[in-house]
Amino acid sequence: DEQNDLTEDVEWNELDPAVWLIPAVPLPVVEEVERAAFGEEGTLPQPYCHFEEGVALGQLPTEALESVFVSPPRNPQSFRPAHLWAADNDLPILPPEPCNDELLAAALNPDAPAFWRISSPKAGDTVSGVIPIIGTANLDPGRAQFYKVELGIGDPENPQWVTLGEISSLPVVNGTLEMLHADALPPGEYILRLIVVMWDGNYAGEPHTIKVSLE
Repeated sequence: DEQNDLTEDVEWNELDPAVWLIPAVPLPVVEEVERAAFGEEGTLPQPYCHFEEGVALGQLPTEALESVFVSPPRNPQSFRPAHLWAADNDLPILPPEPCNDELLAAALNPDAPAFWRISSPKAGDTVSGVIPIIGTANLDPGRAQFYKVELGIGDPENPQWVTLGEISSLPVVNGTLEMLHADALPPGEYILRLIVVMWDGNYAGEPHTIKVSLE
């Protein structure tokens, strides 16, 4: 459930030697994403990004699915033939690039109203002072009305939610969503969540939720 997702981490499962089951997100095959995700000139585009072991499950977007991949070859000269073989056998090479906000925003389903995610602080971080809450709230203005960041105070099973700052209708990609004034709050555990609200008043999907500690 949601509370377990906040504490459990991503694990890679080796199904066979060099064959892995890991969470990944499909990427659109467009020039900008190829340059961002696949780097080396002359390599074939890899239409996925992956999540490293240890990432909190609660940080994964709904588009992340467990998928099977084969490890890339160690010899650079074998890289392109290996990708061709993998494509022919419908078994992709392990994605070389971890998912980040830019890639995930680019991977947004055109039918989805928004992509939203907090990237900093991370789940489990201890913070103090006044810190920016960094992340992405990439909205389709025709369908999504605004986003807001809320702080959960008190019982983690039934917290009191307080909106931080103001609601906003302006899209943000890997930027400051809101500020957290940790210095104005008692030390302890709190919950941050990012919510996108549709024009009909409903949530676009489940809030992106993380636990942090204030000192």
